[in-house]
Amino acid sequence: MAERTGHESGGIFAGSSAPSAAPPGRTGFAAAVGASAFPPCDLALVIVEARYERIHAALMLAATACALGQSVVLFGMGAGVAAFTAGWDGLEDAEHEDWRTAAGVAGLSDLRTALLEMDATLMVCDSGVKTVGLSAAELAEGVAVVGLPTFLDRAGAARVTVF
Repeated sequence: MAERTGHESGGIFAGSSAPSAAPPGRTGFAAAVGASAFPPCDLALVIVEARYERIHAALMLAATACALGQSVVLFGMGAGVAAFTAGWDGLEDAEHEDWRTAAGVAGLSDLRTALLEMDATLMVCDSGVKTVGLSAAELAEGVAVVGLPTFLDRAGAARVTVF
């Protein structure tokens, strides 16, 4: 078996036409071809839980970043897919919505609508949708079902935060 090294004369791609190092911010297919199908992303948020407070915090942070002119992608995995369903299916602690709106703070639906209006990218992991037993038809309008490689390509070199 050939030795896998990172130096220029060999590297793990020795004998192939693939680059020995991906351009900064590029992953997967985009690294191999040196381009991305997506514009640069400033902030990528991964939502992995269905708890109201975590989802609200993620949507508030995303909306603020968009309002400041940043390009934002939100990605739901596992239970976090609840943040992307049309009816907030699977959302935990939903009664917290009443507390927010009573205080005059934007609720989840208002935040998600604002994000779409500000051109944020909303994606969910295809395996997460299957895991929680949903179909693409149960997702909110504007949410794409993608695989991890697509999310990573879209996120590029962005700051990534997990909620």
